[in-house]
Amino acid sequence: MTAAPVAAAAVIALDWGSTHLRAYAFDATGAVLADRHNADGALTLTSPDAFDAALHRIAGDWLQASPAARLIACGMVGARGGWLEAGYVPCGASVDELAAGVVQVTTSERRALAIIPGIRSDEPDVMRGEETQLVGTALADGVIVLPGTHSKWVQLTGGRVQSFATFLTGEMNALLREHSSIGKAANAAPDIAASAALDLGINYARAGAASWLHDLFVLRASVVSGQKSASDISTVLAGWLLGCEFASATTMYPELQDVTLIASPTLQPWYERVALSFGIKCHALDAAAVTANGLWRIASRMG
Repeated sequence: MTAAPVAAAAVIALDWGSTHLRAYAFDATGAVLADRHNADGALTLTSPDAFDAALHRIAGDWLQASPAARLIACGMVGARGGWLEAGYVPCGASVDELAAGVVQVTTSERRALAIIPGIRSDEPDVMRGEETQLVGTALADGVIVLPGTHSKWVQLTGGRVQSFATFLTGEMNALLREHSSIGKAANAAPDIAASAALDLGINYARAGAASWLHDLFVLRASVVSGQKSASDISTVLAGWLLGCEFASATTMYPELQDVTLIASPTLQPWYERVALSFGIKCHALDAAAVTANGLWRIASRMG
């Protein structure tokens, strides 16, 4: 957590995820004066009053010092069950349409907090929070990969989201490891340095979806029968999950040679390693930096 800004902020912005909250104070040029984060994620808050209290916990002194600052937020704060539901704009919406689509919630200080909408496709598929990161990349064209609980692969064309697909990779990883017999057998952390085990998992994924239910049981049986260690199978499982995501995504983009990766420091090396196995080059961007830039860019378009 950095110190509070010396000067009054022009914009106070919130990246409100499911489990974490990050706040940024910007000056009038868009430079970040300070940022903070805590564990006041949207899933931990059960009422509008709880969201309001969380806002004041993380940025109360900024609010007091910056009475004219514009307030803006992205992420799960605008989900159903969040502070106020912000709907979705369709694929192809511009940054100006995102800015025009914000909803306003009034804080206990009688100040307006703008909540950025998500994006939806006709498939159907939805994103919430990632739209702000995409704006923050300032990229016009290319495929962007945003790993997480629900990993996104996004096609940008002319600076707009042309299409996207969501993969349940992170959630499936948690379900298998925490609530299945496979997780009990593979009760060790995966090791990215265990190349043979990782490649075995990727090869399982490349073999196709028809046998995945059988393949998963084979992983469990390999530990039970003593043929593989729990650590090995944990890494195979990681390779299989990521391999499934890449195998599916690369059928959507058959000519794909490189992607832009917006990932946490924990996930970045795993995605880079699996991408290499699929012959894809990764250009990584800092997730916090692009989120901050996206919040600023949308706030500055609000008129």
